[in-house]
Amino acid sequence: MDDHEFESLVRENEPMIRSLIYHITRDSNDVEDVAQEVFLKAYRSLGAFRGGSFRAYLGRIARNHCYDVLRRRKAAAGIRFVEGVPDDWPSVEKGPEDTVIADELAGEVRHILNDLQPSDREILLLRHVHQLRCEEIALVLGITPGAVRTRLTRARRRVLEEVERRNGHAALDLG
Repeated sequence: MDDHEFESLVRENEPMIRSLIYHITRDSNDVEDVAQEVFLKAYRSLGAFRGGSFRAYLGRIARNHCYDVLRRRKAAAGIRFVEGVPDDWPSVEKGPEDTVIADELAGEVRHILNDLQPSDREILLLRHVHQLRCEEIALVLGITPGAVRTRLTRARRRVLEEVERRNGHAALDLG
């Protein structure tokens, strides 16, 4: 892969990588620096790239690097890090009533995702926000596609259980 091709792939995948970095670190001030470090690591390790999904390759580097940053930060400052979901998810804009309902639903989903275990939140974000395929998620997380599907099913079930608990009735199928 030449420099021009690498640059093109980075530009194409940069929004997803920046979003993934933010979702893991929850620090918008670090996104630029961490993204640059991720792209530099990816460039330096191009020899290890064996083809396949470059998006998954970058995602794995970003995820690993973010957790390295968080471990160093936690060790240096003794701070417990909690992952979350951004407060500025866009809402669907149709009419005023639809906007209010969509905002309330987005807020509820955000709270539910914030309350999930980091592994559940991570796999749901990779699949439903970043829209990675199970095979790409498997590469990012270093697990099998079957394990991805199992974890997705369990995470979705936990979300549905939480929605039911909060609303006191059966939730719709989010499958």
